[in-house]
Order: sequence, then structure tokens, then C-alpha cells
Amino acid sequence: MTIHVIGAGVTGLSFAKASRDEVNILESCERIGGKALSYKVETSVGTFGFDVGGHWFHYQRSPAVLDILKGLDLKAHTRKAFVYLHEQFFKFPIQQSYIWHPDEKFVGTVKKELQMVNYDHEYTNYEEMLQQSYGLTLYDSFFKDYNSKMYGIQDLSVIGVGRFETIRNVRTNRNVTGYNGDFVYPKGDIGASGIPLFLADHLRINYNKKVKSINITNKTMNINNETESWDTIVSTMPLNSLIGMINDVDDHILALSKQLKFSKGMILNLGVKRTQLQEDMSWVYFPDPHLHFYRVGFYSNVESSLAPLGYCSMYVECSPLFFSNKEEALAIVPTIIKELIEIGFIGHADEIVTTKAIYLDHNYCLPDTSKTKVIHHYLESAGIYSIGRYGSWHWSSQHEDMQQAWDLANKLTLRNLTKTKKMTQQSLVTQTF
Repeated sequence: MTIHVIGAGVTGLSFAKASRDEVNILESCERIGGKALSYKVETSVGTFGFDVGGHWFHYQRSPAVLDILKGLDLKAHTRKAFVYLHEQFFKFPIQQSYIWHPDEKFVGTVKKELQMVNYDHEYTNYEEMLQQSYGLTLYDSFFKDYNSKMYGIQDLSVIGVGRFETIRNVRTNRNVTGYNGDFVYPKGDIGASGIPLFLADHLRINYNKKVKSINITNKTMNINNETESWDTIVSTMPLNSLIGMINDVDDHILALSKQLKFSKGMILNLGVKRTQLQEDMSWVYFPDPHLHFYRVGFYSNVESSLAPLGYCSMYVECSPLFFSNKEEALAIVPTIIKELIEIGFIGHADEIVTTKAIYLDHNYCLPDTSKTKVIHHYLESAGIYSIGRYGSWHWSSQHEDMQQAWDLANKLTLRNLTKTKKMTQQSLVTQTF
């Protein structure tokens, strides 16, 4: 039995790698990897390497996924992250370093509020989760504005608490470093694309195969205007897009999918002359509501071969609070560069060697399990499994998507083995009679 996989990103490739069934991977583009994309730029000062934002491989919650990558040359790193709060840099996580804040009243209030945290609390929405985990002072000074900038939405109470939100955000009395204290990254100048390239080895991938429609009743799908039958589909495309292409979808499911919310995004990659401020930083969080970005990271601080000596390759994650389409996003690039110069990440504008802005139609999904559970149940009852960050409609990292893909592959393999065994037994019974 052939399983059709839509999308050759990290999730789809991981499923195909783990599956013991025949897998047909359908990729609409000419390349693999999805957003795990790397590229190089040749300049007069040397070669710069970039990804589409920080694809650092955090694995603590799913250490078994590293077994999937055995044979790939990965280098371990310890996080060197900071929070830029009140025009000062504090080590991340802020709930550990707030004690160095010069305002004694601020420190005392935060300390008191953190002592009142209820670790067993159940949360009804994202805002409540952050407030209950860190107290109102840290929420108001960091978590509220940072998350609003990241998600592109002012009212955090409309965001649900999904599968992974508590892993990233809820403070516990056992984990003081957070979920991303350590990470791995491919060695050399291959960049984040090294992971999907490794996963794709020996897999059959069909490029430029765009699925245009799916019919559940007839178990057919239209691929490049040609009709093909299917039994099982594993999709990694955005959940709302998948529902939108099912031409006989239930009206209620279609209505639910249209209510799913997500943020747009823009990654600004820069090759610049190194400044002293950039030294020894993996990435920095920016809650300041007036700055047009929420996070800045440094590829070449993790892998030195991604920038020429004396230079730095960096990424800037820009807040969708300041744009609603590609044209508006590109228009704020000069402002962002000005702000980076003011902070000190760039010395002068003429020290910028190369620039590329990458606009993202889908960046972060705003989880809403009350809707997605219904949608996923409907799809799975028809033989369609929607997985990954966009397929599951949650905020996940690569290792979590790989683990989900691996688990599903094993589940479907067991299902198919059980089905084959039953068919064989029925055949034997028929022959006996």
C-alpha cells in the first residue's frame, strides 16, 4: 500500500524515513526542506551563509530523534541568549537574571511574584498561562510585549494553550534553563539545510508535484491536473490550506478551518562587519514595543564558517504587528536597520555587505485545540493525517515534528500489518471452505 506524503520538509521526510510502507513524496517546489532552507552569498569580502531564521535543533524533550540523524555531523552548543530589557542585556531566561536589574523595587516585586507560582495550574488561554507562570511584573515588562510582537496580536487571551506552549513558557521549580539550553547544528557551512538533505538520502521524492484538490468520497486527488487514487495521505501543508483543497469537505469543518489564525512573518538576513556587541551571543529577545523586531540571532556565532573573518551573518525576525502584507513588510527594512545601528549590532549602514528579506505567508500558528481536534478527527477518519507545525497547527520545533512523524509512521505500519494479517487469515478461512 502506498502512502502519499504532501511536502518534503523536515516533517514529511522524517515520516518517509521512518515508514516501512511504500511512500510517495509530493513536493510542489524544486527543492526539499520547506523553511529549513540555507543559501550562500558571494561578496567582495568573502562568502556568507544564511538560513531562514534560527533553525537551532533543540532536542531535550525528544532525545530519541537524534538517532534519526546518526551519520550527520552535528556540533553541540550551549545557548548564549539574552533579553534586551529597559535598554540593558540580561541573560535568558529572564526569570533567572532579573536580580541584576538596577531597580530594587522591580527585583523585589518579581521575586515575590515568582514565589507565588502554582506549578500545577491549568490554563485556559495564553495570557493566563504567562501571567500565572511569571507574575504580572515580568508579564508586563517582557512576556506580554514580546509574545504580542512575535504572534502579531495584541490580545494574548485569544490564543489557546496547545501541545507545546507550556514546554516553552511555563516556569517550573525543576527546570531553570528552559527547553532550549542546549542545541545542535550541522558542522561546516552547509547550514540548517543539512538536516533535510540528510533525511532525504535514498528517498523517492517527486518534485514540482502540486496537489490541487482532494476528494474524500472517491479517494482521488488532482496532482498537476492529473487524477490519482489514494488510500492514505500524510500532509504537512498548513491545516487550513489542506481543508480548503478538499472539494467535498463537510461544511462545518470548512467553517472551523477558516477560523484558524496565524501570523505572517519576515526574516531579514544581513551580512555585516562584526561589532563588539555581537560577540558571544546566540540570539537576543526584544520585548520593546517600539522596535520593529522581536528577535535577532547570529548564524556565524554558532558556526564560524558562515561568515568571513571579521564579519557576521545574522538574522532579524520582524514583528507582524507592523505589517499585513509583503509590501508593507519590505517597507520597514530601512527602519529596522536604523534600529539595529542605534542598539549597536551594526556599526554604520555602509558596513552592511549583503541583505535579503524573506517574507513568510505562514509563520506561527495560533493554537486553538477546540477546533483543531475536531478537524483532525474528521481527517483521520477519512485516512488523512495532518502533521508538523502547520499541519497540526501548533508551535513546534524540528525535533518535535520529527518525533510526531516518527510516531505516526510506526502507528500506520502497525495498522497496515494488522490489516494484512486479517486479510491473510480471512483468505485462509475461505480456502478451507
